[in-house]
Amino acid sequence: MLTLLIAAGMLAAAQSGPAPGSQVTGSLATDAAPIEVMVLGTYHFTGGGQDLHNADVDDHLAPERQREIEAVVDALASFDPDKIMVELTPEHEAGFNETYRAYRAGEHTLTVNERQQLGMRLAARLGHEQLYAVDYQNGMDFEAMLGAAQANEQDRLLAEFENFNARIPAMMSRFETGPVSERLRGANAPETAQLHSVYLTLAQMGSVEDPVGAHQMGNWWERNLVIFSRIAAHSEPGERILVIYGSGHTYLLEQFFGEAPGFDLVDPLSILP
Repeated sequence: MLTLLIAAGMLAAAQSGPAPGSQVTGSLATDAAPIEVMVLGTYHFTGGGQDLHNADVDDHLAPERQREIEAVVDALASFDPDKIMVELTPEHEAGFNETYRAYRAGEHTLTVNERQQLGMRLAARLGHEQLYAVDYQNGMDFEAMLGAAQANEQDRLLAEFENFNARIPAMMSRFETGPVSERLRGANAPETAQLHSVYLTLAQMGSVEDPVGAHQMGNWWERNLVIFSRIAAHSEPGERILVIYGSGHTYLLEQFFGEAPGFDLVDPLSILP
């Protein structure tokens, strides 16, 4: 019965058509002003990290890098976001914003982390009262996936994963040298997003009876869906939202915001210097 009611409602909406001036995504319509979202994929300014692969970056507190970061912040300020979201879990938001208030009061020197160097610096420039922590952690077991592929003699998948690993040093080198703006442009380049396909290689690892890879990759999609939902929960119609996140998340977050009704996706490459 519920399915029939939903189907009837969808049919009625389709027959009546969208309201004048409404935003339409597929068959959905709304009168609300769209929320503009820019997902800025970043590398980790601190170097290292807990990702599968991590860049070895130079000192971003050095004067030259600080000037380059200021130039990036100048460019991001032209987007004029109403809210800034960062890669931090919500339980740490209060402490992060306490540090932010200390920075605004001249009582804190920014650390090298991109959440502070880009997020806090831009928020202070724009007079924001706070930043928003939207991350979600649930883990992925790469050893389990690779072990399942080996146990099931999935040589093609193991070869694809090795091909991915062989491409990583060249990509990581783009984050290790050159101006900060060029590194960020590399982090947001289409060829970087294309590397996300490795997750679908991993998703195939395992057997029909025990699809280990699919379950583990389900965690990855779940993590990014939760991040998406948290960003959306903090957003209001007509606002501009800047999301500062590790570039590994860019592919899915841009897919979600690009397809979700009520959102307009803004390409960071359009404003990065």
